[in-house]
Amino acid sequence: MSSASFLFFSPALPSELLTYILNHGAYPTTLIICSTRAGFISSLVDDVRGETALESSLAECVAEASDVQGEKSKREARQHRFLSSPLYQVATSRHIRVVYIPTVTHLRAYLSVFSPEESPIPPPPSNFKSSRDECPRMILFGFLDMHRDTSEWSAQGLSNSLSTVVELAHRLSWQAAIIEPRKRDSSSAFEDVLKEHIPFLSGGGRRPGLDSDEGGWTGRTVEVGRVMKRWFRFEYGPWDADSNSDGT
Repeated sequence: MSSASFLFFSPALPSELLTYILNHGAYPTTLIICSTRAGFISSLVDDVRGETALESSLAECVAEASDVQGEKSKREARQHRFLSSPLYQVATSRHIRVVYIPTVTHLRAYLSVFSPEESPIPPPPSNFKSSRDECPRMILFGFLDMHRDTSEWSAQGLSNSLSTVVELAHRLSWQAAIIEPRKRDSSSAFEDVLKEHIPFLSGGGRRPGLDSDEGGWTGRTVEVGRVMKRWFRFEYGPWDADSNSDGT
């Protein structure tokens, strides 16, 4: 399996993640949400509300310029695409496996025994083309966030988890992708994620009074990007249409 089969995408909003999977997920696709179900649903709701509010404000500007189309535009803007449930979206989502895993220990245990044959998600009908892609994939959303602020937030901890992901993807001949969440009002760039410093060994502590930059840790540190690029290729997601295709 080529290195291109392991992708680390730029951070995405929950709604952007779901749009990407609905448009590019081949059966069998497994989405691993690295948080609780309640936490993810809450972030998705906040995301949808934020986008709807933005679109509604834009529609009001249109209303001022055109009284005839204004009210119709505002009604359409207030209805987010995920609330409209088009038939294609509903049909595709029925064949996507979604699991919620809130801790690093649970993630490693789940991946070690993962089997597509045990999935309760049925395959699509033979005449149903659910994706433009042919390769099944496993997508982890919030992989780094799951490790952050735990004893596994280190090069050693990330490598242990990543090796489990890579080994499983090799065994299944699947594509593996990691996407970190971002908030709508966040200004953090993909490069900031890759340049964040972590200690080499698990259990490394922070020096009192210092932040999370290189000087904030006891002992040697390394950038997250250097750990990830051992297996993963960096790419901007389709939600970053104005960015370059390579994150390095």
